[in-house]
Amino acid sequence: MLTTTWQAAKIGLQSWAHRLGHARRYAAALRELQALDAPLLKDIGLHSGDLRAAAVAAAAGRGFGRFSVVSMRRVGMTDLPRFREFAKLLHRDDIRRRFGRPVALDDEDTLRRLFGLDDDRVETIAAFDLSGQILGLVTIARNAATAAELALVVRSDVQRRGLGATLLVHGIKNARTAGLRQLVGCFSPDNVPVRRLARRFGFELDPQMAASARARLVISG
Repeated sequence: MLTTTWQAAKIGLQSWAHRLGHARRYAAALRELQALDAPLLKDIGLHSGDLRAAAVAAAAGRGFGRFSVVSMRRVGMTDLPRFREFAKLLHRDDIRRRFGRPVALDDEDTLRRLFGLDDDRVETIAAFDLSGQILGLVTIARNAATAAELALVVRSDVQRRGLGATLLVHGIKNARTAGLRQLVGCFSPDNVPVRRLARRFGFELDPQMAASARARLVISG
């Protein structure tokens, strides 16, 4: 009898802790979403009336915006098979725009090196669909105590749906949490969508760069 009572109490306590954790995550996500201005909400595919539903999705460990059903997490060496499948669906022009030159992403060693999968100074965050496939990546490579280079790439078949903005939101959020105060991104001058996205998020573009465009964001504390 005592054992049964203890088990019931344990289950009740675990359920209470789960609900409390979910409530805290929901409140934090809602505060973060409410802090975004109207243009930024538009970029990630949200309207003001969507914020509570988006906060519920975020509290459950999913992303928000038009890709509210995807999950976001840091990736590492165990994700290499998913990286190979992701690379197969990248058009060569998208690869060139991401790395500034043609790159053969057909072996795991190249993927490991370019995305810093075993480098403590590099954090690569991936957006996954419900089947576990990678949709897009944002990489933050620390190059100073409070500064880092940022780059993102979205799978060629799911572009122009707001995923780049969602990835950038997560990248900036993680950079702020890590204590970074400046992010710099370099991209091809013909990468018009990334240039527009950078401007929308407050990046300052350097007009002097000819071979590649350079954008800088100062992160507030």
